[in-house]
Amino acid sequence: MRVRIFPVRLAIAALILVACERDELVDVDPEVAPGPSSPTLETLLGTNVLSDWADTTFGGFTRAGVTGYIQVVGGAPVGTTRGLLQYDVIEVTVRIPGIVSAVETYDSARVVMEVDSAQTFLPAAGMMILQLVEVQQEWDVSATWEFAVDTLGVAVPWSGGPGGSLGPTILAEDTLELIVTDTTTEMPDSLVFWLGEASDSLLKLWVDSLEVNTGLAVVVADSGHTRLTGARLNYNMIPVDRPDTAVVASSASTAGTFIYDPTGTENIEGILRVGGIEGWRTYTQFVIPDSVPVLGSTDTYPLRGSTINKAELLLVSVDQRSPPFQAEDPFQTLTYELADDFLVFGPKTPVGNRVGAGDVLVVPDSIAVGDTVRFELTRLLAVWSGVSQDSVPLLRFVVRPASAAATFGFWEFGAIDGDPGFTPSLRIVFTPPVGFSLP
Repeated sequence: MRVRIFPVRLAIAALILVACERDELVDVDPEVAPGPSSPTLETLLGTNVLSDWADTTFGGFTRAGVTGYIQVVGGAPVGTTRGLLQYDVIEVTVRIPGIVSAVETYDSARVVMEVDSAQTFLPAAGMMILQLVEVQQEWDVSATWEFAVDTLGVAVPWSGGPGGSLGPTILAEDTLELIVTDTTTEMPDSLVFWLGEASDSLLKLWVDSLEVNTGLAVVVADSGHTRLTGARLNYNMIPVDRPDTAVVASSASTAGTFIYDPTGTENIEGILRVGGIEGWRTYTQFVIPDSVPVLGSTDTYPLRGSTINKAELLLVSVDQRSPPFQAEDPFQTLTYELADDFLVFGPKTPVGNRVGAGDVLVVPDSIAVGDTVRFELTRLLAVWSGVSQDSVPLLRFVVRPASAAATFGFWEFGAIDGDPGFTPSLRIVFTPPVGFSLP
């Protein structure tokens, strides 16, 4: 009997036809796919577009006593900076095999300090002279150029006037000078100040609990700029019971800071400042419009309700102060929300959550006048984008140094009331919301 296969052939042909139709429906170029799409756009908003813009700088958050180093500067036009040291813990007993004796005499006392060569700037002569002198008034690590003590509710001026109450006698002196050989030029790694004949009287004065330990000052005799660390007092002890023996002892400083002439650090209109001693912080607020113009187009697009891909505050670098107030070291900055109005509460304005995803490094050597530094605001604007359009939230935040006194100097940027060529701006990369209309 003959087998008929026509129905099978017909079924196969139908399956092939359906498969072809499915391929046509699936394999479609995305550019011609049905349904709406939304581009990613970029906008750059100046202070003229962002209403209620206000910015300012506050300091006073950091003092020199927390730095761990002593900055000493001398000679116009770079200002004056002086180090202050105290040694309250001095050995009073000599312990050697078979003998425990009181100290009869202190001898050959010397203050040894390490030199930070990267932060040392010598005058044209290639050398600077540093001196130790006695301080003639009690002070603590809160000391400033004007005050020997400057803590909350207590401000004691220097009896000798601004700059400290310093004795007239030079106790010790050392010269910081480049070491030049046939092949190299090096900076000494330490300074040694020998107290000489004053060793015994000074150390016994510091040991006496009935006397006020006013300590020492490190000053620049001529000109130059250096940073010193690790100030140790090394000395020989001559025991009562063994006057022919000298035992070496060493004491770390129990208090150390530096004071500086603040002339040149005054706030200037049109300038924002970040970093440095005093912990300078920049405070900013503004209101963002719901719709914004975008780069490369004359149209405006809705920003509220959009996906915020990137948001940055752009601060423009201006001419900097003279050393030492111009930042020399790179330093990290952080951005935080503000929990209240800085125009009302000033530097006491409470700080909220961290804004940026990471630190922003300010590198003085790579920033020229007119360059921008970008501070991350993406998370802050992402929250703003999701807020009801019935509200008009005022965005407030602060840019501050990440580490207290990471560098002595600060960096400055243009403010809203400054040169129009250096005013801040806000860069936002966003994707507008996609609308699906009903058929």
